[in-house]
Amino acid sequence: MGRKKRVAIVGGGATGASLLWCLTSQEGPRAEIDATLFHDEATVGGHSLTIPVCFDRNGRGRLTTEQDRVDGNTVYPVDIGVQFICESIYPNVYRQLALPEFAGAVRLKRHTALKMSGAFGHGRIWGNFGEYQAAPRFQCFDTETRGLAERFERDVRRAPWLRVEGRRVATMTVGEYLDTAGYRRDSSFFRYLLLPYLSVINGYGTIDLLETSMSDLFPLYTRIPGLQSDGPYVSFTEPGRGWDRFEDGATRWIDAMVAYAEVRGAHIQTHSPIERVVPVKGGVDVYWRDVARGGALRSARYDEIVLTTDMRTNRELLHHDDNPFWNLQSDFIAERCFPLLPGVCYIHQDEELLAPELRDGKEDGQFVGTYAWGDIDETAQLYGLQYDLGSSFQTFSMQNILGTPAPCWVSMYAEDRRARTPDPARTIFSRSWRHGRWVTSFFRKAKRDLAQVQGIGRIWFAGNNTTMDSQEGALVSAMITAGAISSWRYPFSRFSTAYLMYRHLRQIALGGRRPLVQWNTEADSAAPRQDGESERSST
Repeated sequence: MGRKKRVAIVGGGATGASLLWCLTSQEGPRAEIDATLFHDEATVGGHSLTIPVCFDRNGRGRLTTEQDRVDGNTVYPVDIGVQFICESIYPNVYRQLALPEFAGAVRLKRHTALKMSGAFGHGRIWGNFGEYQAAPRFQCFDTETRGLAERFERDVRRAPWLRVEGRRVATMTVGEYLDTAGYRRDSSFFRYLLLPYLSVINGYGTIDLLETSMSDLFPLYTRIPGLQSDGPYVSFTEPGRGWDRFEDGATRWIDAMVAYAEVRGAHIQTHSPIERVVPVKGGVDVYWRDVARGGALRSARYDEIVLTTDMRTNRELLHHDDNPFWNLQSDFIAERCFPLLPGVCYIHQDEELLAPELRDGKEDGQFVGTYAWGDIDETAQLYGLQYDLGSSFQTFSMQNILGTPAPCWVSMYAEDRRARTPDPARTIFSRSWRHGRWVTSFFRKAKRDLAQVQGIGRIWFAGNNTTMDSQEGALVSAMITAGAISSWRYPFSRFSTAYLMYRHLRQIALGGRRPLVQWNTEADSAAPRQDGESERSST
C-alpha cells in the first residue's frame, strides 16, 4: 500500500472535530488518510466552546483556574453557543452519542421546561408560561394575542397538508403565510412574540426573518410520535419541552471526538492560525503562525485541505495572487452568496441587562427589546416596529439552567455597538464571531452551487455554512466531506430520520450524485473525484 493521503483540516470547532472522528472511526478512511487539524486557539471548541466558571463565597463569578480544580471548587460549564439540542432536529448527533466511544463520556441532561419571555417596556412584557401571562402587567398577552399565537402554532403543526387560500402552507415562507392568512403587522403577536422568536431561531436582527419557510418551523412546533420523547420544542403559550443540554458543556463533545481521533493517528495543532492556502501542482501549501513558538511562520504541503471555517475567513485565506483558482472560487463563496451574520456573546453578572420591568428571574431566557425602544433601524422600518431588533438581545439565566449559586447570564447579540452591554467589571467572558442560519432553507442556492468548485485546487469547503448553522449541521457536513475524500460509509441505520437528514443536507451540499466540475490546469492535472460517499455502489 502506498503512502496515506495527507489532509489538512482548518478549524477545531464542531465540523473539524467531527471530520477527524469520521476519518478515524472506520478502517477504510483510517488506512487512507493522514489527517492534521489546525486550530487558532489553545483549545478546540470553536462556536461549541464551553467556558468553565467558578464562584467565590460572595457569589462573584470568574473563569476557572487550575487552582480551582486543585481545590475542588465546583465548576459550571457555560456554553457560549447553542444552549440546547433535541432529538428530532439533531438525529445524527444523538445516534453518535449512543456509540460506545461516547456513551458515558458525553452526557446529555434534559431541561424539562424551557421558559421564555419577552420585554419591550411597561405594558409590553409576556412569557410562555402561566406566571408571565395572567397578571395585569402582562396585558401584552391578551385574548387576541393568545388567539393569534394558538392559530399560528396550529397551522404550523398542520403545514404539510393545510391549505390557506388554495396554497399549501408547507410551501410558503412565514411572510407569505402571514399575508395570506390575514395577520396584521401591527399586532402584539407579530411585534413582540413572533419576530423575537424568529430572531432567536435564525439570527438576531436580520431583515430576512420572514423568508424563513413554514416547513422549517414544523419540527419545532410539533411533537412527532416515535421521534420525540417530549415536545413541542417551541410554543408561545407554554414552555418548550424535549430540549437537552450537554451536561458538561458542548466542548466535552468536541474533546471526545478529537481525543478519539488522536489516539488513532490524527494530528492536532492548536495555537496555529492559518495565514494562507496556496494550491500547487500535486497538492496544497498551507502557511500558519506557530503562536506557541513566538509566532514563527511555518508551512507544509498537503494533498488536500478542508476548510471548515466560515466563508469570510475562507475568502481571506484564498484571495491572493498565488491562488490560480481564486477567480473561479470567488464567485461561489462571495459575501452576496453567504451573507453571514455578526454575533456577540457575553457571560456576565450584570442584572441591569435584564429589562427593568421584568426582573422576576423565573424564565430561562429573556428577549430584551426595552433598551432598543425608539431606536428605528432598517429592520424596524421594514416591519413597522418601534424598537431596533439589531440592538435587542437574548439573555439566558445560568442560575435557572445550570443551577449556579449566584445569578449569572449569557447574553447574545447580533452586534453590540449600539446595544446595552454588560458592565465590564461584571463581565466574565466575551466572544464575537460570524455565523450562518439555523434553518436549511437559507443560502440554499449558494450551498447547491458550491458543489461546482468542491475539490478544485484540492480545496474542500465544509462547515455549517454549507448545511445549517447547528451542531447537527456541522456533524453532517463532516460526514458529507468524509464521503467525498475517502471510502467513509454512513454509520447509522438507513431506515431512520438521521439518514434522511444526512441525505437531505448532502443533496444540498453536493448537488446530488452528479460529478463535480472537472478541471485541468498547469497548477494540477488531477480532476476532483465524484462524491465519494460510499452509497454510490450500494444504492
